[in-house]
Amino acid sequence: MLKKRIIAALFIQNDILVQSIGFNKYLPVGRPEIAAEAFNAWGVDELFLIDISASKNKSLINLDIVKKVSSKCLVPLTVGGGITNIQQIGELLKAGADKICLNQSLNQNLDCLIEGRKVFGQQCIVASIDSLKTKDDYKVFDYKSGKVLDKSILKTVAEYETAGAGEIFLNDVERDGLRLGYNIELIDKVSKKVSIPVVCSGGAGNPSHIQDVLQKTNVSGASASNYFHFTEHSITIAKACVDKVLPIRQDIKFSYNQMSINYDGRVNRLSDNKLKNLLYKKIKIEKI
Repeated sequence: MLKKRIIAALFIQNDILVQSIGFNKYLPVGRPEIAAEAFNAWGVDELFLIDISASKNKSLINLDIVKKVSSKCLVPLTVGGGITNIQQIGELLKAGADKICLNQSLNQNLDCLIEGRKVFGQQCIVASIDSLKTKDDYKVFDYKSGKVLDKSILKTVAEYETAGAGEIFLNDVERDGLRLGYNIELIDKVSKKVSIPVVCSGGAGNPSHIQDVLQKTNVSGASASNYFHFTEHSITIAKACVDKVLPIRQDIKFSYNQMSINYDGRVNRLSDNKLKNLLYKKIKIEKI
């Protein structure tokens, strides 16, 4: 059985790492390379670095940022933002990316996906899709225009797989940044529709959300952004929770597997008696 992945998504806007809420509100977090270094230390399985402003600015994600992040990254790095041709894919791979994430270009045609798969291999190309629930169905959301396209999510992911995508990155617009949990219904349908790996994004607010989606669906990995940024050792703690129900990678020297963790994803305080004997030996004060 393949172990499920816990993935951190770094969304940048105009070269700044941001917190995304509903695809329409963005709060600055800091420098992406600093977050990448912390997430690596906390045991993340993979990183996604996505420039959400590149397509709107008609530019490619900043290669210098890709180089800085990749220099801090000890795990696979997937990069996306403004990619329109295979020459740009080559530039990003040279800058340190392991995989390439296509989104906006796929709403126009599948040429970049098809050519990218032929030149660089299927395992290199990730097809990203933004989903929004309508009255009738789950549809593709075009973040550049801010409009819902008349394209079914399930039909579209099947088309991406046929065209040669090696993986699907599924974003839920409605739950983005709200920390209400993943859309299990949507994720289950998509992961059953295709035979390639699916990574879900949108809604993680605590470790139980990550545990639920990995346990209840066939997704290959769960991605989170905002939750990981604002809780110390958040990835390590999430892994400790998932490890109770599923096999998960544990590649760092410390873990919280034996610790009590609350619903918000914070480690419960040990008793005074345990703390007293945990880190030091009590030595009686010597009388002089």
